[in-house]
Amino acid sequence: MHNTLFDPRSATQPHRRIFGVFLVLTLLLTGAFLTAATVAAQDTPPASADNVTADEVNEVARELWCPLCSGVRLDACELKACDQMKEVIAIKLGEGEDTQTIKDYFVEQYGPQVLGAPPLEGFNWFAWILPFAVLIGGGIFLWFRSRQLVQPVAAEAVSRENVTKSDYERKLDEELKRYG
Repeated sequence: MHNTLFDPRSATQPHRRIFGVFLVLTLLLTGAFLTAATVAAQDTPPASADNVTADEVNEVARELWCPLCSGVRLDACELKACDQMKEVIAIKLGEGEDTQTIKDYFVEQYGPQVLGAPPLEGFNWFAWILPFAVLIGGGIFLWFRSRQLVQPVAAEAVSRENVTKSDYERKLDEELKRYG
């Protein structure tokens, strides 16, 4: 079997030769475009993010939480997604945006859980008040319950005046007989 694309005998069939050249050029151009798209898609921060220090980025990142990890601040998280979020912070700081605007952007992207604490508005007030209400209510319940369980038994008050020496002597005699 021989290659008809570069075979000199295929000159008798020019349409096959043209089709082969066209196919090779199409594949080369497709590869070039895919390579260019891959290079263009690389994460390179713009020049405006170059003048932002890592401390400035971490100052904002300390106030945000990783949306993927549980209980990990953004500045301490080592996930690639968090690195990308820090790059976005650097870009936004380089563009002159303030901390609150950046936090609002991430809340819009990931929801209020990225703040680590629910904002004090709307139904979220319930999340702030409920734990304290449960503690106070539970304490009151336990206080009343313990008061009910430990009721002092009404004992007859025995005064010194009612006890005579003969009562003591009689009690002493009974115990001496029992043990002695």
